[in-house]
Amino acid sequence: MKNEKLIDLLQRQIEVEKKTLNMLSKAEEEVSETAVRLAFLDLRLDSWKHQKFLEGMIEMINETPCDEWSAKVQRYVDRVKLKKTLDALIIEEKEMLSIAEESIEEMKDPIGKFLLVHLRDDEKTHTENLDELSRLIMTSPLQSVKAVKGTDIDCS
Repeated sequence: MKNEKLIDLLQRQIEVEKKTLNMLSKAEEEVSETAVRLAFLDLRLDSWKHQKFLEGMIEMINETPCDEWSAKVQRYVDRVKLKKTLDALIIEEKEMLSIAEESIEEMKDPIGKFLLVHLRDDEKTHTENLDELSRLIMTSPLQSVKAVKGTDIDCS
């Protein structure tokens, strides 16, 4: 089955992220300089996010499609909730970008400026990706795999 190879690859990547997360956690605990600690924090949170994301990808791949009416309704409701939340989040992200731009202008320390630019760029990426993510989820089928008939799918 082709998903087995993909799941194996994702599991291997999760293990690398876990090792990286442990290494960065130790490194973060062992330093006292704020700029260095912030650099380790940023990397550690990215590794944690990647690990959780990959675990979710495996869950998504293994999710059993379901033809039951209630499951379809729930997926629809969840997608509407996602769209509303992302629309509100986009407004917040734009405000964060504006504040980040002001902070960058005020920051005189080169390390602090670099970290703020990194934060701003991260916020820009979020804003750009939210619209595309929402569009993809809203337009994808409620059921990723179709059975011959609804009764062929076990909906526990």
